[in-house]
Amino acid sequence: MAGVDLSIHPSWLVIVFLLTYSLAVAQFPRQFPGWSGPQYWIVAGATAFLFFGSVLAHELSHALVARRFGLRVKGITLFIFGGATTIDSDSKRPRDEALIALAGPVTSIILGGVFVGLGAVIDQPQVAALVGWLGVVNVVLGVFNLIPGFPMDGGRILLALLWRVRGDRVAATRSAALVGRLLAYLLIALGVFWALSPNGLFGGLWLALIGWFLSNAAEATVAQAGVERSLTGVRVRDAMDGEPPSVSPNESVADLVSERLLRGEDRSFLVLHDDGGLAGVVTLGDVRRLPRDDWAGARITDVMTRFADLAVIAPDQPLADALRVIQERDVGQLPVIDEGRVPVGMVTRRGILRLIEARMKLGL
Repeated sequence: MAGVDLSIHPSWLVIVFLLTYSLAVAQFPRQFPGWSGPQYWIVAGATAFLFFGSVLAHELSHALVARRFGLRVKGITLFIFGGATTIDSDSKRPRDEALIALAGPVTSIILGGVFVGLGAVIDQPQVAALVGWLGVVNVVLGVFNLIPGFPMDGGRILLALLWRVRGDRVAATRSAALVGRLLAYLLIALGVFWALSPNGLFGGLWLALIGWFLSNAAEATVAQAGVERSLTGVRVRDAMDGEPPSVSPNESVADLVSERLLRGEDRSFLVLHDDGGLAGVVTLGDVRRLPRDDWAGARITDVMTRFADLAVIAPDQPLADALRVIQERDVGQLPVIDEGRVPVGMVTRRGILRLIEARMKLGL
């Protein structure tokens, strides 16, 4: 939608069912007695799907504003706690971060106002009930997201403010995440208290689960911020292997296994032409996908990942960029290329993690 990939996590089906059931069995019968059974279920189902349409609009507003500021949006995922927009790069300015975060709550509050207005002028009772519920819930959703509990939108706005004051994004992220963890613990405590009250089991457990989710997300953010701080100023050339193992594209897969994979620690190899140009990369995983009976007759060029399909990186790029690409592509290594197709080294996930561990232990 609008150039943004959309996906649905299986957990989303659970919350759609629970929301529909809650509306059809409890909320609407209590608020609007006298409807028929099918009417309750039809209105409840339509309300649930339109609510998640509103959540999608909330997340899409984040994505469009982020793209407006030149950031690459990977996609939007709907899941049990609502939705999440994945943005591959960080904002360049505090102002951009704040506007991207603010776009979602503003969209929800505007939608809520529109639905409330429609509910006031529509006479048909089922449609009025549908838009009235959507109006109230969208306003609540927008306001709730403004709570400064990182990584919610309010927490990201707090991050932007701290970033503007301190001039250090990583330090601001750590502080915002700390506030987010404290608020998450408060939500968990309130959820447990609510669950122990009469008729509050479902609502209390749900609030506690939201707090648990926010706590985990904040902790992950703190860990990521620690990694980013550890890698500040470190370039790819500082962690790459300047003399990575290499093989010829015409070497047999059987020879690769017997002479290299079974005799050393290396699990990935640059595949080089005779002139030193990079043809591709071959890994243990590439070999495993080939039946063993075919090893003797197959060449490395038959199983390798070719240059056109490789992600590569330059030696002077930040090492954090290399780690991000490795995580996004789910690979174990990146060839390092300065100019043309001649590699100057290779940086691996294992090498980066060892460097991060050493720097963090040394307090760097």
